[in-house]
Amino acid sequence: MTEQDDLIEHDEWMEQNVLIDDPEILYHMGNEAGMCHSFEIAFDYFYRAAKMGYAPAQCNLGFCYEKGNGTLQNLNSAVEYYRKAAEQGYAPAQCYLGWCYESGNGTDADLSKAVEYYLKSAEQGYAPAQGNLGYCYSNGNGVSKDLEEAFSWFRKAAIQGNIFAQYHLGDCYEFGKGVNIDIDKAIKWYRKSAEHGHAPAQNHLGHCYENGIGVNKNIIAAYEWYNYAASHDYAIAKKNIDNLRKQNLI
Repeated sequence: MTEQDDLIEHDEWMEQNVLIDDPEILYHMGNEAGMCHSFEIAFDYFYRAAKMGYAPAQCNLGFCYEKGNGTLQNLNSAVEYYRKAAEQGYAPAQCYLGWCYESGNGTDADLSKAVEYYLKSAEQGYAPAQGNLGYCYSNGNGVSKDLEEAFSWFRKAAIQGNIFAQYHLGDCYEFGKGVNIDIDKAIKWYRKSAEHGHAPAQNHLGHCYENGIGVNKNIIAAYEWYNYAASHDYAIAKKNIDNLRKQNLI
């Protein structure tokens, strides 16, 4: 398809959809366009719905601005729309806004505000925010370090399938962070995270197999898990594979 064909298609799309004024419909149409990688069309739908005050669309519009999907990247605009949605109590936007404050993307870094927004989102049951809040408590980021509180939030998120939290929950069980040491449970949660593609968990499960921690020592299994992590360009896993080769174990 030529550039001229793309312009004609876009004009036809505008003519067909310009009269739609239901923000929820526009939002879902934006999601469908995004799934087809038609990011400029998705952006237009989200923009129109966001201007009507629809919080899910405001959040997605913020994400478009953050990533440069369908528009030029603009971190300040990302924060603006995350905030609009967050102020309406939309949990995903509260989490994204918390991350902006934690990372300093589009706003001055402020760990206390990051925790504030993570907590708002986490209390609504949003798993990514629960995991991020657990990480803040485990490291004392924007809040007093509290390993038991960290464990509690990691567990809430892990049960919902959040792979980041599953990995950190395994770490809590392995090293007794906020909970009694339980190697079997550590391996269980590392494995759940690893099987869903989380590179740090894959690497650490490989470490467990290499050293017989909570599992029977198995160099082949160790190599397989290291290799999974290395396929995600995880540098530590690549180093672990090199060490196995230097020892002539693979």
